[in-house]
Amino acid sequence: MTGPRAVRIARSDLILGRSLGDGGQGTVWEVEKRLINRTWPVAYKEYKPNALKELRVDALERMVAFLPGRPAAVGEWMARNTAWPAALVTEGQAVRGFLMRQIPDGFLLTMPSGDRKTAGFEFLLNSRDYVRKIVGEVSPRQMMGLLLSLADMLQRLHGMGVVAGDLSPKNLLFSLSGPQPSCFLIDCDAMGLGGDWALTPVQTRDWELPAGEVPGSPQGDVYKFALLAVRLFLHEQHGMDPGALRRIDGPVGELAARALSGTPSARPALTEWLDPLRQAFDTAPATWPEPARRATGPAGGSTRPGASRPGGTRSPGGTRTPGGPRTPGGPRTPGGTRTQATPPGPTPAHVPSAVQPQQPKKFGRGFLVALWLALVTLLVLSVLGFLDSSGDDSGSGSSGRTSSAGIGSGTDTHQGDEETADPVAVQAGALDDLLDGNTGRRSGVAEAVRWMTECTGLSSARQVFTEAAEGREELVRQLDGLTLDALPAGLASSLRIAWKSSAEADWAYAQVVDDVSGGCSPDRVTGSAAWTDAAEASADATQAKQDFVAVWNPLARQYGLTTLAWTDL
Repeated sequence: MTGPRAVRIARSDLILGRSLGDGGQGTVWEVEKRLINRTWPVAYKEYKPNALKELRVDALERMVAFLPGRPAAVGEWMARNTAWPAALVTEGQAVRGFLMRQIPDGFLLTMPSGDRKTAGFEFLLNSRDYVRKIVGEVSPRQMMGLLLSLADMLQRLHGMGVVAGDLSPKNLLFSLSGPQPSCFLIDCDAMGLGGDWALTPVQTRDWELPAGEVPGSPQGDVYKFALLAVRLFLHEQHGMDPGALRRIDGPVGELAARALSGTPSARPALTEWLDPLRQAFDTAPATWPEPARRATGPAGGSTRPGASRPGGTRSPGGTRTPGGPRTPGGPRTPGGTRTQATPPGPTPAHVPSAVQPQQPKKFGRGFLVALWLALVTLLVLSVLGFLDSSGDDSGSGSSGRTSSAGIGSGTDTHQGDEETADPVAVQAGALDDLLDGNTGRRSGVAEAVRWMTECTGLSSARQVFTEAAEGREELVRQLDGLTLDALPAGLASSLRIAWKSSAEADWAYAQVVDDVSGGCSPDRVTGSAAWTDAAEASADATQAKQDFVAVWNPLARQYGLTTLAWTDL
């Protein structure tokens, strides 16, 4: 190796303090009586055996030697903004891990429980109510400031031949203290240097590059940066629609749209983002604009393009006993479930001029098709009503719902016309369908937790956890696809937090299994950092479930739907 050599320190020379974290690759420890640049406290990451098998020591050695070969100002900037590897830690001739800077206090959050956690961007990618609870009020201007800080950081790294690669919300930290928001990068040993990698590049689930694109390029960083920008303003972790970002700042929204191209060469380099982001940081509002009410169709549903309503899925684990006749749900729109999450409460309307009230319009092909479907639906409802009146209560293929004209009126007319449907009843019925999809999940997870704490059936337990997590995330996606703006405020957001937190707990339990595999004991299970994460997520889920049923049950009783205990969720 030419140039500066990588610093090596014997593990026996380290004075280790408390554990700062325990993940899939290694354990991080506080190091006492050592400082980086005589300024910053030091942490030690010790790789686990499975990570050591994968580790390319020569590439990690080049990363450690990289900064001493750069100008002093560059080294100081890297140490201020990243946890870059600073020294190899050895045991005999073998490399066991590396030293790095500890995460600065400004990039830690105090949770409602009083615990301190790293301030990952994952906390910002949630509903505004959740962000307000965990972080505090975060304004559009602060969001733009964070994006500006990150874009500046990444373009500097690209100029030095460094690629972030797995730019995920967990290894990207934020701070809102000081005159301008700032970012801090961790897991730097997973970054690429000069096209070389100490660890095999990975991609965080739901943050992958387009199919077929090889990870580990500056263009890949740009794509994931654009995903982050879009999702910060969607207030969720899955969407790809830059519309919300455009409404806050048009030029930045257009950059994001270009950056999400499936063609890497078509994406704007991060240097192109800097001036628009500086302008946006100067001009973005200090408060979120009030969302506009969505225009509604005859049944009270949203007329936004793409706002199709998925039907509720039923769990093979069993079905709930209905509390009475359900209100009409109306015909369901064909098509897939939206993957873009809608923030709680009314969202800005995206309504074409043809559906604005009191505007002259022509009846196009789409309108005629919708009218034809409505007439067919009326005919079907009329036939079903005749069968019911003749004593056939088998359902005859119907959903078991009553005619809309019969809601609370006691009449026997067959007005299937959706203009008479109560929008609250329609939306509550759709939500009641979706609630069936979670039936039976909790008992399976509880059993898997018992297996894990007894160190039996670990592989089966892990499968239960992952399937439950994926199922709950699918429920969240379906929930986000429903139009629920006529229901009581906070109802949908409570359910979303409940299912999302449950999924986070399930993923954490799966991580516990990974942590203890090969040497399981009850103490190791409950002593895992992931076990603590699961407990915190479960507590959040419990509170949200209790909040949901407190509002849902009176509504369910009013419309003859199923009432729930919070444990049913």
